[in-house]
Amino acid sequence: MCLRPAAALLLAASILACSAPPEKERHQAEGALAAARAAGAATYAPDEIGAAERSLAAYDDAVARRDYRQALSLAIDARDGAYEAARRAADGRAIAQAGAERLILEAEGLLREIETRLASSPSSRGTPTDAGRWQTLHDSGTRALQEARSLVGNREFPAAQARVAPVVEDLRAALNPAAGAERR
Repeated sequence: MCLRPAAALLLAASILACSAPPEKERHQAEGALAAARAAGAATYAPDEIGAAERSLAAYDDAVARRDYRQALSLAIDARDGAYEAARRAADGRAIAQAGAERLILEAEGLLREIETRLASSPSSRGTPTDAGRWQTLHDSGTRALQEARSLVGNREFPAAQARVAPVVEDLRAALNPAAGAERR
């Protein structure tokens, strides 16, 4: 006999639990989305952050229809999606940072090699035209390297990679013309 009142109480509690929008879960999802955006998810995990934002927008539609079970599910999906976006953003940022730093180090080494060629005897530099080309490459490479370092300092790793990568390719091709011709 005691089981019936307990079952009735459980049923009433579950009905009451679904009679109001799941605001706590919505707030959790909003907080997780804010954290993911702050972690750079728009840059490093755009698909994941977009899916989480769509789930939160669908939550609002479900609440408007008074489908609170669906709203709860969508809020949880949004929260979990935002957590995944934040995790992927952290991974993506670390990969981009490592790539930018690797390219900067390579550019520094290539620029040192050009400096060595510029400082060497005129016969090892080639013609005066070659010396002018080396100097032009050195100057443009140095500027690009400074800009890339500044971008890394601002934590703009993809932009730093984009700035220094073509310069590294140009320096490689100039220092090793045979390798540059093979790539083409």
